[in-house]
Amino acid sequence: GCLYHKENQVPYPLPTNKTRTVFKTFSSPGGGGYNELRIEDKKGAEQIFIHAQRDWDENIENDQKIRVGNERHDTVEKNTYTELKAEEHRTTHADRKTEVRMDDHLTVAQNQHVKLGTAQLTSAGTEIHLKAGEKIVIEAGVELTVKAGGSFIKLDAGGITMIGPIANVNAGGSAGTGTGIGIKPPRLPGVVDQDKAGSLMDPALVNAPPEKVEPKAFFVFSE
Repeated sequence: GCLYHKENQVPYPLPTNKTRTVFKTFSSPGGGGYNELRIEDKKGAEQIFIHAQRDWDENIENDQKIRVGNERHDTVEKNTYTELKAEEHRTTHADRKTEVRMDDHLTVAQNQHVKLGTAQLTSAGTEIHLKAGEKIVIEAGVELTVKAGGSFIKLDAGGITMIGPIANVNAGGSAGTGTGIGIKPPRLPGVVDQDKAGSLMDPALVNAPPEKVEPKAFFVFSE
């Protein structure tokens, strides 16, 4: 418990904040920081507020389930590290908008399957380079067009159309090259605090009953 007085004031002014239950500490020694658990029970403004001056560690031995009735906002000022040691399942029922303002590295150990209901539209400012160890197959149900520098090749049901100033077949020129891949692996997350449960206290020893002492005779001598 806490005893508030003139020097040690309540965390929030009263009676304005009379609906708040507060557990607030003070960094020691020297102050300058605090940990806080605050419960606000004012009608229409209910809130549970938690402030950790430095680290927050959670260790859950079984399941964790979280439901948010409205929106969720997460802000991490520096890096985020996540490791999932089994499968990940994620379903988004509306649009997904993702922005990466630097490089994006993706490594898939086996196969990657992508299925689009309508179209895939990709734009690169400089280059798109596709490379396969054995084969690349491009298949279109109606039309396939390759276009570059004012020339193009189009394949459709009517045949093959080639348009360009000059068509060289087995005569000069050389194949273009791509930049090549430069994938970077992710870093693993740190380990949560692995504190252990307290130990059971040793049972108290049973005190031996006090030894019974027979009172000695008391003699009074008088002259």
